[in-house]
Amino acid sequence: MNKYGYITLKDYERALLSCVVCHCGLCAANCPAYISLRDEAVSPRGLAHIAFNALKGKIDPSEIPDKVIYACTGCGWCEWDCSQNRLLPENLRRRSLLISGATITEILRSMKVEKGEVPEQVAEALNNLVKYGNPFGKPAKIKDDWVASLGVQTNHADVILYVGSLVPYDELATKMAEALVNLLKRAGLKFSMLGSIERDSGAFARAMGEEGLFMELVDSNTETFKKYGVKRIICLSPHDYDVFLRYYDDIKKDIEIKHYTQVLWELMENNKIKLKRSYQKKVTYHDPCYLGRRNNIFDEPRNILKKIPGLDLVEMKLTREEAFCCGGGGTSLFYRVPEIDIDLRRAEQAKETGAEVIAVACPICLRMLNDAVKSKSYEMEVTDIAQIVNEVI
Repeated sequence: MNKYGYITLKDYERALLSCVVCHCGLCAANCPAYISLRDEAVSPRGLAHIAFNALKGKIDPSEIPDKVIYACTGCGWCEWDCSQNRLLPENLRRRSLLISGATITEILRSMKVEKGEVPEQVAEALNNLVKYGNPFGKPAKIKDDWVASLGVQTNHADVILYVGSLVPYDELATKMAEALVNLLKRAGLKFSMLGSIERDSGAFARAMGEEGLFMELVDSNTETFKKYGVKRIICLSPHDYDVFLRYYDDIKKDIEIKHYTQVLWELMENNKIKLKRSYQKKVTYHDPCYLGRRNNIFDEPRNILKKIPGLDLVEMKLTREEAFCCGGGGTSLFYRVPEIDIDLRRAEQAKETGAEVIAVACPICLRMLNDAVKSKSYEMEVTDIAQIVNEVI
C-alpha cells in the first residue's frame, strides 16, 4: 500500500480469500446497495467473489457490469459488521486486510479508469476536476466572489473553513455553509477561507477511481496548507474530513482537522454561541456514514440538537453505528445506478419517526435526502444542524 492508501487486487488477496471462504452473509443482510437492488453481485460478499475471480484470471474486469462496480456508496457498514474483520487483532487492522466493499469497488473503479471505460457522467466529472478544480465544471472565480460577499478574509489562514467542491455551486450546500459562516463569526472565531485556491480534497476523485488525480490533489492541497501556515482545518463535509484524516499523512502532525459539528459544540460548551429562541419542532437526526460509522462522531451533533430550546429529538430505528446510508457516497452525485433507491428508503425511515424535520451534518446527505423527501411528497423539512442553530441565535 502506498502513502495515498492505494492497493491492488494482489495486495488484497488475503482479505478477499477470507471473505470467499466465510459464507456468513452478514454484510449482504445490511448492505444498502444489496437491500436496494436485491442483487448478490453488488453485496460485499458478491463483490469479493467477483474480485477474487478477476484476480485469478477467471473473470475479465472489463466485463463486470457498471451496476456492480458503482452501486457501493462506501458507507462502511460491511467493514464495521464483518465477522472476519472483528477477529483481526488491533495491530493487523490495516486496509489491506480489512474486508470492505468500498475497497473492492475502489480497486475495480481504478481499473476502469485505467482502461478508459468509465460511464460518461463519471468521465465528465473527472475532466471537470482536472480543468476547474471542482466536478461541476464551474469557474473557480465564482468561489472568490462568494467568499468576498460574506466578508470573510483570505489573507490569514491559521484556521480555515474548508467548504469543499459543492459550495457555492449547489444551492443547498451553499445555504448550509453560509449558516455556518455566520455562526463562526458570531462566536468571534477568527478564521479565513481560501476561495479559488481551495481545490477539491480528492474525495470525489478517489470515489470515482482516479488514482493519479487523487494523488495530485493531495500533494497540491498539502503544499497550499503548508504555504499558508494552516494550523486548523474546519470541514463542512464529512467526506473531506474523512479524506484529510485517512490520506493526508504529511499534514496530520501539524494541522488539527475537525468536522464543523465538533467545533460548533465546542463553541456552545464555552458559551460562545448563545441560543435566544426556541425551535418547537420534532427532529430526527441522520448520521452521515462518513462522519459516524467511519469516524465515530455521533455525540457532538446530538449534543448540539439537545441544547436547542424546544427541539424534540427522536431517533430512527437504524441510527449511530447502524444508521442506514443516504445513498450519496461513491459516485452517486454524478452517476446513479438505475433502480437504486437507498435515499428513498432512508427518507421512509425518517418518516416513520413522526418527525417534522430531518437534520443532517453533511452537504451530500442534505442534497440526497431533500430530493428523496420531495420525490416521496413527504411534508418534511430537510436541513442542516448549522442552519437550525442559526435560526435560534
